[in-house]
Amino acid sequence: MPKNYIYRMDHDTGFAPHADKDLCFLSGCMKTTIEKWAKDGSWVIGIGGNNTGKPDKIIYAMEVKHALTLKDFKVKYPSRSEYYKHKNPGPNVLVSNHYVYFGNQAIELPKELTGIIKKTQGCKCVSDEDIKKLEKHLNAKNTWGKIGKPNNPKPISHTKKCSC
Repeated sequence: MPKNYIYRMDHDTGFAPHADKDLCFLSGCMKTTIEKWAKDGSWVIGIGGNNTGKPDKIIYAMEVKHALTLKDFKVKYPSRSEYYKHKNPGPNVLVSNHYVYFGNQAIELPKELTGIIKKTQGCKCVSDEDIKKLEKHLNAKNTWGKIGKPNNPKPISHTKKCSC
């Protein structure tokens, strides 16, 4: 059974996640946690931290279609893997075709979901019930795909831990 994750982003450069046309990729951000643990069917939600300029707002949400190793990603998505050629991806790539990337157009969570916000670095698990509420909220707004642009031009380096 896949678990769902939410984490507090300290930057949003367009690298992790990377929204590209009809797909969203996540690699290189949570190298030892979410990207390793998420499975096909998991949801990953990035909430803005103070450095994003959008604290406590939804930067992105994605339902994982494929949880792949970087090697398998390059085979399955050869034209898309060019994006990582001169970047520093992690050993795993999460791929979604059911996502929303708000970036600089980040929105607030509905009041009934503000309790899922991760207030510190790292990640935590989110219930299937809360994911259904979030998906219902996003469906009502008809907001899927790439909506905004990245908030921050420069990443901030650090290590994140997950409490799932």
